[in-house]
Amino acid sequence: MYNHTPADQYVLEIAGAIRPTDRSHRTPSHRVAAALQARDPRIQTTEFRSTVFDAIFEHAVVEHFDDVDDETYGRRLLDRLNRRYGSKRTRELLVERCDVLNTWRHRDARFRPDGFLVDAEKWTVVCYEIEDTHPMNPNSILEYAAAWWCLDYIYWDLHLISYDIYGHPRVHNLAVAGVTAEHVLKGKNAA
Repeated sequence: MYNHTPADQYVLEIAGAIRPTDRSHRTPSHRVAAALQARDPRIQTTEFRSTVFDAIFEHAVVEHFDDVDDETYGRRLLDRLNRRYGSKRTRELLVERCDVLNTWRHRDARFRPDGFLVDAEKWTVVCYEIEDTHPMNPNSILEYAAAWWCLDYIYWDLHLISYDIYGHPRVHNLAVAGVTAEHVLKGKNAA
């Protein structure tokens, strides 16, 4: 039941849409983000953690309480708790009991991408980073890799695509990049 959507299908060609001579008061990062949103209106720039949390909630609960003998147990549990306690209290209860939701809420999603897209039908989250004043570095790659592992546990994909200020994309393979970033950081700390 492993899900794998290629990151390339979320790369948006926006290099021709960026105007370096734009005299507006927008920063280069804002111009790139606006170009991304113009190409795909599903791209959001705020409320990353809560939007992804809402998208993965039901799937994480069903996967967490999946039982070999009864594959519908998680779904039935969720319905029963919603009827008894309401959706808000049910979420509070299940965040504490479901590892993926707990780590997403409290540990693995501390970053804020410049833009993101949640493709719930394909179980995919795409983060867009604009490398203007804060380029990707080993620490930021490790943060994304931790979130990738968290979502991978429930068969969701997390893709990271960074853009320079001219709109040229770079796709990061988070499984490989996370190991490399960790190795780089260990090497720096040992020196």
